[in-house]
Amino acid sequence: MCRLSIVIPLWADNDRFEDTLASVLQNRPRESEVIVVHSLPYDDPYGLRGEVEFVAAAAAASLTRLVNEGCRASQGEILHVLQPGILACDGWTEAALTSFHDPQVCAVAPLAVDAEAGDRIVAAGLRYTRGGRRVRHGAGGKRSKGQPTLRQAIRGPGLFAGFYRRWLWEAMGGFCERLDVDAADIDFALSLESLGYRSALEPQSIVRAAAKMFEEVPSFAAGLSAERVFWRHAATEGWLASLISHPLTVLGCVLGDWRRPGAYLQLLGRLAALLSLPAQLTRAAQVRQKVEMFLLESPTSTPRTSVPFEDHVAAQRLLPERLDREAA
Repeated sequence: MCRLSIVIPLWADNDRFEDTLASVLQNRPRESEVIVVHSLPYDDPYGLRGEVEFVAAAAAASLTRLVNEGCRASQGEILHVLQPGILACDGWTEAALTSFHDPQVCAVAPLAVDAEAGDRIVAAGLRYTRGGRRVRHGAGGKRSKGQPTLRQAIRGPGLFAGFYRRWLWEAMGGFCERLDVDAADIDFALSLESLGYRSALEPQSIVRAAAKMFEEVPSFAAGLSAERVFWRHAATEGWLASLISHPLTVLGCVLGDWRRPGAYLQLLGRLAALLSLPAQLTRAAQVRQKVEMFLLESPTSTPRTSVPFEDHVAAQRLLPERLDREAA
């Protein structure tokens, strides 16, 4: 098993993808593999097979599913997702990988800066409001003046550029494919946090990106996903504060984009999400059960250096019985 798997999903923009792939290969770290997962035909015009592993996915695969397919095909202990348009810099993985020396850290966000104005921050990980809004931490700030910002805690990395411990990604069943990619990342981060693990921002791990690629487009799918994430995690965030803040957040989203038809489609998506409310309210318990079962059933050689999920109480409780069965 290699140390790091770099997963690049290709779904539409070949130019952005090729820029990203070129930057990764130019700055490729040791003990790493590069996985390109694509849903559209790609004929490898530069003859990179052997240096890059190409994985074909179903033509109708969502971006979230593409990411999961790439992760499944990989071998690394640490998974690193880079979306097309994100440019790797020299040594961008070193500090991020060092962050995983902290056994509690299970996800790391690099610092994304503007490709044209390198002092401008476009994302320093993600935050999440009690009202249910996913926010790019530090966006618009200046790196040279952002020390207080860069020291603040984040909820997790964005799937546009994030590092994850492989075993926990497996235990949680990957990123939720019922969510679009801009909701699957914060859903994963909040689930990870609820299990007692932590995400970190690493300011010395730097990637570059055009700010315009982060522009949010309101849509039915975006509203559906955002509402699902809210109800999945409202209990953890605090029911009273969440329920008070949520209508204001939804209203703010509509008013902020009221001139765009997508704003009203987004609102319809939020209303449609309420049809599956019971399933969303039980999602946290399902993820918790998945992780517990993984810890019970996985071999003792599985890397579990992280601060354990409730100190692996369930696993320790059943360990003597499992050892007896194996001895028999």
